[in-house]
Amino acid sequence: MITRIRCGTLFDGTGSQAREQMDVLVEDGTILDVRDADTSEAGVDGIDLGRFFVLPGLIDAHTHLSIVPAQGDQLSQLRQPASQQALRVPGNIQRDLLAGTTTLRIMGEEDWLDVFARQAIDEGSLVGPRLVIATRGLAASNGHGRGKSAFDGVEELRKAARENLDHGADFLKVFATGGVASGTGIGSAMYTYDELRVVVEEAERKGTYVAAHAHGGPGLSLAARAGVRTIEHASLATESDLELLLAHDCWLIVTLSILFHPDGIERGDGARPDILRGLQEARGHVHESVRRIFASGLRIALGTDSMHGCMAYEIGLAVELGLPPADALRAATGWAAEALCIADRTGTIEAGKAADIIAVDGNPLVDPCALERVVFVMKGGRQYGSSTG
Repeated sequence: MITRIRCGTLFDGTGSQAREQMDVLVEDGTILDVRDADTSEAGVDGIDLGRFFVLPGLIDAHTHLSIVPAQGDQLSQLRQPASQQALRVPGNIQRDLLAGTTTLRIMGEEDWLDVFARQAIDEGSLVGPRLVIATRGLAASNGHGRGKSAFDGVEELRKAARENLDHGADFLKVFATGGVASGTGIGSAMYTYDELRVVVEEAERKGTYVAAHAHGGPGLSLAARAGVRTIEHASLATESDLELLLAHDCWLIVTLSILFHPDGIERGDGARPDILRGLQEARGHVHESVRRIFASGLRIALGTDSMHGCMAYEIGLAVELGLPPADALRAATGWAAEALCIADRTGTIEAGKAADIIAVDGNPLVDPCALERVVFVMKGGRQYGSSTG
């Protein structure tokens, strides 16, 4: 059965200008056609979003399933028994979905939790966005990001990478520098070039890529030279760092919500002096570094880093820091899909793509806060939760 979605304003995520009064035709979860609204059609069944702004479902390009930053000690959350971690997943991902985020890139879980969650979502026993997963993060024994296991040296990393891919990882995640939530020093390097390079080689052998947690300093430059596809965070990135990322054709995933949202790191770990120092250091650099990133010409996407349901906040911060609103929307839709290597499936409203479509009350090109007023959510042709009233 074909469903017609009438759009008041359509932002399709491709880079085209937003268009007024458009129809999107959907069948079996896939977009069949996008065309001018035929106002002469009478009595045609469909979904009337004629008063709303319609855009692709949002993509959170950097998050986790089981972490709640406001609860504090995020790495300890990853080290809890799998059953305890799993209890947090349904609420987290339902908040994401009902806030208009239809795809999540999961940047590391223990006990293959993301593998089982993806399977449950695909089978329909768990409600949530589509998942792009890394399985275990690859972290050094003395480094940031260590969950229940650590991997040191070329051969340990090679084996771990192969095990992740065998369990169903869509890509590999490696921790190239220290981080805020562990107090390890956000500019310190965690791995050598050879260690990073072997992870890239194993990913490429299976036709996929590596994402590297990297705030700045030697670890960031080593990751870029080793061939990672996406650099996550880059809060300390200098002009020379950005030039290096451009030269190596890297994507940069900007994550602002975790640093600035009131329910982020400060609420969960603000009483810990080591973490508060790292947070203040990152905040002290990020206003300048992010403006530099946005002006650099680097390809970017946006992620909340586990601030579930907060993509509107993330996009609003990006706009506040200098990203044009249309680019901010693309960084959360079409560009994000390109970064994640899923642009053949989602990220834009075009014929042949999955019907991942949302609508908001207001125009986010003028007022980014409109993204907080989600009135319609469709993932893969199925409508969830929201009502157009």
